Amino acid sequence: MNSPKSDKELDEWLEHLASSTHSPQGKFSAEKSYGRLQSRLEPARRRRKMLSIRYTAAVAAGLILLLGFGWMFYSYQPPTRMLLALTGPETQQIMLPDSSKVTLNRYSKLSFPETFGKERVVELNGEAYFEVSKNPAKPFRVKANGVIVSVLGTHFNVNAYASDSLVETTLLEGSVAVSNPASGLETILKPNETAIYRQSDGTLTVQTEEEADDEISWREGIISFNDAPIEEIARQLSHHFNVPIRVEADALRNYKLNARFRQNETLEEILETLSPIGGFTYRTIQTNVIELKQKTKN
Repeated sequence: MNSPKSDKELDEWLEHLASSTHSPQGKFSAEKSYGRLQSRLEPARRRRKMLSIRYTAAVAAGLILLLGFGWMFYSYQPPTRMLLALTGPETQQIMLPDSSKVTLNRYSKLSFPETFGKERVVELNGEAYFEVSKNPAKPFRVKANGVIVSVLGTHFNVNAYASDSLVETTLLEGSVAVSNPASGLETILKPNETAIYRQSDGTLTVQTEEEADDEISWREGIISFNDAPIEEIARQLSHHFNVPIRVEADALRNYKLNARFRQNETLEEILETLSPIGGFTYRTIQTNVIELKQKTKN
């Protein structure tokens, strides 16, 4: 007879063996023989069952460890190296990891990762013109002094110097969302519109630009003022030359001028041109601090 290969076959084999055993003296009956053999073989069955359970548990533990190590490897990847682009008295054009182009204005700073992940996020302190490569799967965001500019692919300008209370975003092409997460404010810009966020009162407003290209004329080496208040002119000249300029009179702050200058002109040359038109005088009151005062009438 062949050896049993399963529990069912084993039971049948034991029953056959017990029933075929003859004992003239009656010492070993079929029932007693079957019971004894069954009791002897039961521990062997339990051992096989325990070995099977242990094997299954070992496989499960191995899978858990494998998944755990995989999760740890994914979660604890070293952080992406951050890069920093700085400008002094000259503008600079840089290429981001996604082939987007950024032109940094004078005295500006842009930080960005060496490689982009699920999102494309950069941080700006200063002014920059962005030409963003389209990639709907990876939104592009500019963080600038509390404001977030979100785009998919477009051309826009952000003016956000840390020393300012204003953050201005001008859209030239495409569409952008400008938001302030702290206040929950958000607006969607259309081409030739500028979003102005005022940190002093937390407001976010939109104005239409008749000459939106004037907002990026600095890329061509031109400083352009189109019906701009002297306070705004002073702010832009302050960033352009990295010199604080103060306007002392309210009437002078709101006086509007039109003017265009080349970037190679000095601050003194520009003020000499504007002062008789704007009716103000200027002087240095502290080290590298210029004060504009309304001209007194004789």
